[in-house]
Amino acid sequence: MSKAPHTPVDTLQHMSPARAAQVADVSRWTIMRAIKSHELLASRDNRNQWRITPDALEAWRAHTVRTPLNLHTPHTQEIIAELREKLAAETARADVAEAILAHERKALATIETDRDSWRAMAEKLADRPRRSWWPWSRS
Repeated sequence: MSKAPHTPVDTLQHMSPARAAQVADVSRWTIMRAIKSHELLASRDNRNQWRITPDALEAWRAHTVRTPLNLHTPHTQEIIAELREKLAAETARADVAEAILAHERKALATIETDRDSWRAMAEKLADRPRRSWWPWSRS
């Protein structure tokens, strides 16, 4: 008659933090933080390893972990509509600012072209031999 391996009863009913993290669909570090802050009830076994009961994990999950069903508040649609309106207003403001900027860039290009033509005329005049306008003076 073969003897079944000895498995303590509490091992079947308790989970390690890693297993609890898998069940709760969170990270192991989240479980450990919850244990250390006493949000999640856990005890240590004879090997000084944390053990968590399924009931304690479920109570913690119901209190802490947000599921897709309770992620959205009843006002979510109102908030989304409000954010869309703000986005539309900001987009319109950005379009106006871009139009003003384009106009200013065009004006700047015109001014720079005008400046360059005046500079070219001034350099031409400066390079010409100097003539006197007065008939009695000689250069």
